[in-house]
Amino acid sequence: MEDGRETRRLLTRGEVVIRFKCVYCGQRILASEEGRGKKGTCPKCKHNLFVPESTVNRPAIDPDKAPLIDNPVLLQKEQIQKIPDKAGYSMPTPPEELTEIYAEKLGFLVPNYDELTLFLMAATFILLCFTNNTMLNDITGFLTRLNTWRRNIYIALFLTGMFMCLYHVFTKRKKTDFEKAIMLLFAVTINAATGIIAGIYMIKESPGWLLVFPIWNIINGVLLILMLRFNIIDENCIADRNATAGQVTLGLISVLILFILCNFIFKLHWAITFSICIVYATSFDRALQTVFPRLAESEEEQIP
Repeated sequence: MEDGRETRRLLTRGEVVIRFKCVYCGQRILASEEGRGKKGTCPKCKHNLFVPESTVNRPAIDPDKAPLIDNPVLLQKEQIQKIPDKAGYSMPTPPEELTEIYAEKLGFLVPNYDELTLFLMAATFILLCFTNNTMLNDITGFLTRLNTWRRNIYIALFLTGMFMCLYHVFTKRKKTDFEKAIMLLFAVTINAATGIIAGIYMIKESPGWLLVFPIWNIINGVLLILMLRFNIIDENCIADRNATAGQVTLGLISVLILFILCNFIFKLHWAITFSICIVYATSFDRALQTVFPRLAESEEEQIP
């Protein structure tokens, strides 16, 4: 109620002028004039996001109704920051038309990652490296088709991204944009590659209407690559929030059980095993927060 009264007060004074949705969790957000075109943090899911310059094709905000519609959250001043300009690395604000389409139409296709999901991806990949020779042979076969310098650069970036995914779950140090970009490269590469490989393998094994699943895997893998190429997926798809010890422990146990079932008991193809574990890993955080809200809270949030 306090947030609603504060929002109504600012609306009445004409200070709230931007209305948009978080592209990661769908939360409706209101922002003030000073937030136009700047970088912010979603009050709900804590992902980085861009505040659009304007909300095109939207009616004016009614001060009497806005705080009561879809429970919008006010973007506080401390959650707004200028977009940093760095030599050799920049984060341009996307055009407002693209931002609108991205938020309203493509949001459900855009992945979002946090420390827990990235850590579980890296852990699953390492487990496969030590237990599945077929995967190692497939990776070796792909790398040998690249020239030496490109192969070495890609291996270095991939391993660095994997290391960052493992490292950040054990520290509360804030991730830099460069670190996020490297972690994103690892996540997109491993997700797209396994999706495409699993899809091709399943096409050979799937009869009739079941072909829709491997075909979707391939399409999804290609979309990930294209979205990364055209900066629809960027470092802002990685949340800043830290994973808790409870999340990491329960996540590791669950993924390990899934891995043993898929890789050793059912002896599934390595790409299918990885995909199943990743589907679990990427949906685990939200499910965990719903079923065990206290387990998902950070130490600061648990202080009464």
